[in-house]
Amino acid sequence: MLTSATTLVERRTVLTTEYGTHPYEAAWASEALFFVRTEGPHPALTIQPQVSPDGVDWLDRGAPVTLPADRDLVDVDMVRFGTWVRLLLTGATPQEPATVLVRLELKG
Repeated sequence: MLTSATTLVERRTVLTTEYGTHPYEAAWASEALFFVRTEGPHPALTIQPQVSPDGVDWLDRGAPVTLPADRDLVDVDMVRFGTWVRLLLTGATPQEPATVLVRLELKG
């Protein structure tokens, strides 16, 4: 039987510049799936999965995912990620902010 966990990483966080989500320690899991949802109008967002050995220093992992301005939900899949995971979101500005909710589902 697999073990699973779901957590809310960001709740109605208003982005106006590049933003790294709260890091999450996920060493026990073999799969991670982030769901990024926006509330209200937003610019196109680029979402880069990142990994870290210590939760401090971050490396990009895999290809970035784009959340177009005309959609409000996207998923970001991660495998082979080590211990710590997070997302780096870019594209929001003070003139075009984005309000996001980020959920993380882990399975191992």
